[in-house]
Amino acid sequence: MILKHIRWIMPMVLSLGLGGCAATEVAYVSVKNYTQGEYYLQNDQYDDCIATFASEVERYPSDAKAQFYLGRCYLAVEKNRAALTHLKKAVAIDQGNPDYHFWQGVAYAANGNTRSEQKSYEEALAIKKDHVQALVYMGHNRFEAGQYRASLGYYNRALRQEPSIPQALYNRALALRKLNRTPEEIEAWKTYLGAYADGIFARRAAQYLNEYGRFDYRNHILGKRTVTLPQIQFAPSSARILKVSTPSLKELARITARTPKLVLHIVAYQKNNLKLAEMRAKSVKKYILDQERGIDGARIKVSWFDKPETVKTGRKTHYRDSAINFFGQAG
Repeated sequence: MILKHIRWIMPMVLSLGLGGCAATEVAYVSVKNYTQGEYYLQNDQYDDCIATFASEVERYPSDAKAQFYLGRCYLAVEKNRAALTHLKKAVAIDQGNPDYHFWQGVAYAANGNTRSEQKSYEEALAIKKDHVQALVYMGHNRFEAGQYRASLGYYNRALRQEPSIPQALYNRALALRKLNRTPEEIEAWKTYLGAYADGIFARRAAQYLNEYGRFDYRNHILGKRTVTLPQIQFAPSSARILKVSTPSLKELARITARTPKLVLHIVAYQKNNLKLAEMRAKSVKKYILDQERGIDGARIKVSWFDKPETVKTGRKTHYRDSAINFFGQAG
């Protein structure tokens, strides 16, 4: 499941080198269009955007930015043919703007033309080799073509520019998986989850890790909700919770406090040491209750075992000598 959505907006470059009265008017409109277009896009006002820029391109058909924003807004409402028409016009008017080439590529992709999509990204990168969006989407394009090594290269180039791009982090791990570069894949999933530990992609990333017998992160079912959390860590041979684990426990406390009918179960495993397992289970419960004083202690159940935890992932069975697991029941 490749992660593709665009979640950031690249700044536009304003080209104002125009002379003469008519040109001055077009330059002014171009600046206005930039500001207005960004406002519409950032506030999801696509109908207003289309109405405004349809009028602008009728009055100023040679204004590349008006064509560009009309195309962008058509793309946002999935009027993909119209979007491509106007984005192609923006490129034709101003062939030196890498953003225009990039979004033309996105429009080609929306219309199912992957070859022209690829060419548009190449054109954007020829103008600006570190164009982050074009690098990421070229990675998508090459991934979907089965060229995993090439896609990995583009994702890595994008991440050198912006290390926290979610699509590049997630899909880099997928590309490594396709290439059977397992140790690197494991580290890539951990990096992604270290930055984005919420949502469907986080749950899938944790599943991939667990399949390898790595439980740095794990999905926990809490009533109707599934939460991805890093493993709870303690000082050696102790029930003292390490600071790195306190954010996870604070999140559990918030969820429990805001879900009055939820009964939270804390299950501790410690091979051949029942007393330590008990101490750790009770330590976690105490920490959670200390964070949210309004939680009824009876809503948090603890249990402990002096045996390894048995975890099944697909056809594999894993044994964890030391572990803390959580699950929740709706009361």
